[in-house]
Amino acid sequence: MLDLRGVSVGFRADAHVLSDINLCLEAGSTTIVTGAGGSGKSTLLAVAAGLIPKLIRPHHMQGAVSLDGTDLGAIGGSDLFRRVGLVLQSVEDQVWDLSVEDLIAFPLENRGVAQAEIRTRVGSVIEQMNIGRLIGRTVRTLSGGERRIAALASALVWQPDVLILDEPTSGLDPDARLRMIGILRELKRTKLTLLIAEQDLAWFDDVADRVVFLKEGGIVDDLPWQAAVRATTPYAVAGIEPPFAPPVPRAVVQPAQSDAALSVKQLSSTLRRPNGEPVLRSIELSLGKGEVAGLIGSNGAGKTTLMRTLLGLQKAAGGAIEIGGRDSAGWTIAQRAREIGYVAQNLRRMFFLLSVVEEVVFSLSGGDAGAKAVAAHRERAIELLKGVGLADRAELSPFALSAREQLMLALVCIEATAPSVVILDEPLIACDSVSRAGVLAFLDRCRTPGCAALLVSHDLQLVDRAADRVLILEDGRLAFDGTTVAAWSSDVFARRGWPRPDRNAASIGGGHRASA
Repeated sequence: MLDLRGVSVGFRADAHVLSDINLCLEAGSTTIVTGAGGSGKSTLLAVAAGLIPKLIRPHHMQGAVSLDGTDLGAIGGSDLFRRVGLVLQSVEDQVWDLSVEDLIAFPLENRGVAQAEIRTRVGSVIEQMNIGRLIGRTVRTLSGGERRIAALASALVWQPDVLILDEPTSGLDPDARLRMIGILRELKRTKLTLLIAEQDLAWFDDVADRVVFLKEGGIVDDLPWQAAVRATTPYAVAGIEPPFAPPVPRAVVQPAQSDAALSVKQLSSTLRRPNGEPVLRSIELSLGKGEVAGLIGSNGAGKTTLMRTLLGLQKAAGGAIEIGGRDSAGWTIAQRAREIGYVAQNLRRMFFLLSVVEEVVFSLSGGDAGAKAVAAHRERAIELLKGVGLADRAELSPFALSAREQLMLALVCIEATAPSVVILDEPLIACDSVSRAGVLAFLDRCRTPGCAALLVSHDLQLVDRAADRVLILEDGRLAFDGTTVAAWSSDVFARRGWPRPDRNAASIGGGHRASA
């Protein structure tokens, strides 16, 4: 149905992003493309969807891409983008602050479809995806998982022949992931052809038919699903962790220093829920110097509000925040930024200079990227970049980096400021082996000078491996605060119904089947 033959793509004269890709999707099949960050997954999907070269012009491209035997170049853009639906990894680039029903209807309205047909098609998609609960809400009020589902509904309203999804479960809590997998399973039953880029394959039992492994822009293996779940070598070659491997034993770390790097007392938020209750209610927590704590909770539990309040971006209704033993009441946002290093989930919002090395120099110099600052700090900046494998990217734009490379750059920039506390907001590393190792190494480096770290993540395996303590936020209250080992066997965690990260997952998407 969708056929890529001998496809090579490059955005510079001296390099290929994709190299000699041969991939044929059969009608009604579900194919997962997996690989480490920067392996070419998103570029492959963009080629398959026709974004490259119709909307994004590469430096060079060879090979052919056809849909039902017709070259994509011979299909008009309007017809092509009706027949091939696409949901991007960065769903924020694909949604606007409309009502959910207006967002779903937008592709039809944009092409002048009659109102009666629009109402029929929108109603059909809402019923098919069982998302009536979202109707009447604006996109701004939706959780990350709900936004992905709304974007998916907008892509389906045209009734495409092929649906292409880039990391559809990335950044979702386990509940939202299960909802997304349930929707994909229903779409598979309708015989819709699916092409999905994904690293965390443990959720895709009963969805995927086939797994294609990418490395450095080339296909290194292509296996049917049942063979892929039993394999280990292709994952190691592709640079990702096998989905059903036993959990990695927790490292033994030195206890945190007794002095608190961060202390929160009776913190409540001005922001309120629809029922009038504050989003945060009487939060009490303390992070010792050199300690790593994992903060988890369902979407809407209050994690983002807590982070924004700590950073001074959200006003507190009551309580106190002490940083390094000093009351931060009255501090400006800039003062807090000197003490709290923040790695945002949307990494592109962190960068604003022309080159990678200038971003690091800006952090080292305390806010200067001029010629004198570059001359004074360049050697140290290159040394830091070399530590995360980015020295050869020093002169590139930060926006030319892969998602994994942007994360490593963000960590380097934060480390260069030597903060008292670090907050990592959902580092989207999925099962990328190098990215996981990079984040874990960064957290270990934080311990030595006594920097405390708060890891906010839905990636329970990462939390299990990195955190000394786990904090579980539930409806705006800190419902659990204890050791990582104790967290997974607690009643509070059991109420979530989520799979335990300290157990070997035999399958998740099929219903939380696991073995000890």
